Order: sequence, then C-alpha cells, then structure tokens
Amino acid sequence: MRVESKQLRAQAGFTLMEVLVALAVFAISVVGLVALESRSIESQRASREIREAERIAQETMADLRSRGFLQLLQQDFEGTLNPSFPYDDQLVAAADRQRDMSRPPADVPPDDDVVGSVRGSFVVFRQVDWVVDPLDMPSDPPIVDPTVAPNDIPLIHALELEVIVMWIDRSNPAYPPPQDLLVTDLVPEMTDPDEPEFRPYVGHVSLRTVRVNDVTLPDLAAGTGGTT
Repeated sequence: MRVESKQLRAQAGFTLMEVLVALAVFAISVVGLVALESRSIESQRASREIREAERIAQETMADLRSRGFLQLLQQDFEGTLNPSFPYDDQLVAAADRQRDMSRPPADVPPDDDVVGSVRGSFVVFRQVDWVVDPLDMPSDPPIVDPTVAPNDIPLIHALELEVIVMWIDRSNPAYPPPQDLLVTDLVPEMTDPDEPEFRPYVGHVSLRTVRVNDVTLPDLAAGTGGTT
C-alpha cells in the first residue's frame, strides 16, 4: 500500500508539472498572437491612411488643374490678387485645410458623424511656383493683366503645382509622436529628411505636376481678341 501511495503522489506531481508547462506555453503563445494581431491592425491602419491621403491628394490636384492658367497667376489661395511667386496656403486657416478620414456619402451633410470617418485626420498643403527663363525673368509680382501691354504673361512658361497631404503616423512604435501633437501643427518641412524640422512620425503623400501656359493674349493693337 505504501508503494502504491508513493507512486500515486509521484504521478500526481508529474501531472501538475505538465499543467504548469502547458500553461506557460499557452501564455507565451497568447502573447505572441496578441503582438502579431496588434502589428496587423497597425499595418492595416497605415495602409488605410495612405490610401485616404492619396485620394485627398488626387482630388486636391484635380481642383488645381481645373483652374485656368490666368486664375492661378492672378489670385493666390487667400484670395490676394496679383501674388508674388511662389505662393502657398500656409496662411490659410488650418481648419479650412483639414480633411476627414473616409469621405462621407454625398447625401450626408458634411457636419454629420459617419461610421468609419475620423474628423480632421489630414491637413493639406498646396504650392504654386512658376517656370521661367532665368535670363528673361518677369517682375515679381508679375504683371498678369492680359489687357495691359506690355505684360509678363508670355515670360511665364508654366506653373508647377504641388500638393502635400500630411497626417500623424501612430503606427510605428519606434517613432511615437508627442501626445499633444495636432494635425494642424504639421508643416511640409517635417516630411523632408534633409530639413532640420524633419519628423519620422509625420506621414505624407505628395503630388507634383506642371501646368503649361495656354493663355491666348488679345491683339491689343487691333483691339480684339480674348483669353482662355
């Protein structure tokens, strides 16, 4: 009987050890799965932010391209007439340059909350610069009234349009952003590794294109003509 009792106790201790080992293995596996799931969620979030930023950048660029060449020459983003070059929209109220994550349906009022939409997730930066011959420079600000002769319109061969969409990237734990950082604090210099203001936690998508001068000047001598 004593032998059997010792065997039972030994057998019970071995079984308890197996349970402890199994629990340890299970705990390690759960931690690994949680970490893997967390990385997967962050990766999906980063991909979604990039897709949304690309959409916003394309829409913003399409709006710029829809404007006439003369309109881009004669008025900046604040509505100031006859601007100097280059000009941008950094002085435009940040609230007017913010964009939401996931655009709401067209039949939903802009101020209504929509599932999956995050207000003010992105901020947009736009810039317009001219393409000119350095040996034949126009005045700055240029004379861009087509009814005035002479004017600087023929000297501006093209306009370079740039759009940058920025957001706070919280998906990389190696470069966590400050807790008090707001999307309205972001500036284009934060996206350029060559700038001292560069911040690795500022995500961005940029588009750049050239708008060729397509203005038809009136024949002032004949007193006829038009512009496009």
